[in-house]
Amino acid sequence: MKKHPKKLMIPGPVEVEQDVLAEMGSPVVSHYGEEWTEIYNETVELARKVFQTNNEHIFLIPGSGSAGLDAALGSTLQGDRKLLVPINGWFGNRLKNIASTHSDEVDTIDFELGSSVDPDQVKQYLEKNPEVEVLAITHCETSTGVSNPVEEIGKICSRQEVLFIVDAVSSLGASQLKTDEWDVDICITASQKGLEAPPGLALVSVSPTAWELVEKTSDPGWYLNLKTWKKFALDWADWHPFPVTMAVNNVLALRRSLIRILDEGLNERFKRHKQLTEFLRESLRNLGFSLFVEDRFASSTVTSVEAGSKVDIDGLMEYLETERSIKIAGSLGEMEGRLFRIGHMGPGASYDALLPLLFGIEEYLRRIGADIVQGQFLKENSD
Repeated sequence: MKKHPKKLMIPGPVEVEQDVLAEMGSPVVSHYGEEWTEIYNETVELARKVFQTNNEHIFLIPGSGSAGLDAALGSTLQGDRKLLVPINGWFGNRLKNIASTHSDEVDTIDFELGSSVDPDQVKQYLEKNPEVEVLAITHCETSTGVSNPVEEIGKICSRQEVLFIVDAVSSLGASQLKTDEWDVDICITASQKGLEAPPGLALVSVSPTAWELVEKTSDPGWYLNLKTWKKFALDWADWHPFPVTMAVNNVLALRRSLIRILDEGLNERFKRHKQLTEFLRESLRNLGFSLFVEDRFASSTVTSVEAGSKVDIDGLMEYLETERSIKIAGSLGEMEGRLFRIGHMGPGASYDALLPLLFGIEEYLRRIGADIVQGQFLKENSD
């Protein structure tokens, strides 16, 4: 018997609209030739609009978002090239870990979990360490739901002539990110979050400035070497503009989702996500929860919530999944067991998704004996 699908309110993958999902079940077509190349190029052009860039090369790499990060870091680093990673969460640490496989010179600035990266500290570090050539940062730190100040840091990197790499895996398509205007040299995202398509593709946008450094970097291998992807994009442009068998149905699904995104309009879309985030955060406060991230740092795609001593996160997650068919997430690293996370992207970025979730959380609180009074829940017989 087929189980009823869960409503995904996790930080990704997101649920996919039916017309997008239908592309995954369409007949498999050849990944080369004039007809397919036209479809592929159309998809890249749609992605270019969502990235808000004029960069010539945007690559659709079969793989996860981490494949895109590995391609970006590996293609710009070599043994003695120095990279700076400002870290304020689990995925900042992932950037450091990936980079450390390509360079022996990886510096970090650590910030408090739940707080945003401070541009002034980044500026001071770069001024004191002019040997830093590359800086990599997460836009949305998915482990805590913090939005980092990419625009400000991009301007700092531009003035210091430092290559700027941004992990936008859980932000692009749902949060404002102006690749060109914000001086982002390499921007990486994935199909399964803000772009509202099935998992399977990493998208990498590369600026002319980035290419200058890539061309001077030792080859980090073949598959995730951006020079490989550029060579095929140029040499085989009219029939096979990529070096591997393309995930054709994933591209078809991505094309459909990008059309949906652009039909809504980027600014309207960003406004909607922001409004729904504010509604969710206020509603959670009214249920008595503390939010881990201040409003001014809050992501518009992921919200992290402190459970406190009165709520068992595993119990809440199990209740929502078994009784309400809604799946939320715990946290990672140091925050595991202390926070639960709610993703609000794709169909999850709607009142139709958020209201049943909030009703389910309130019902769980009542089931465990919590009296909700004026935005506070008090468990019976508690200390």
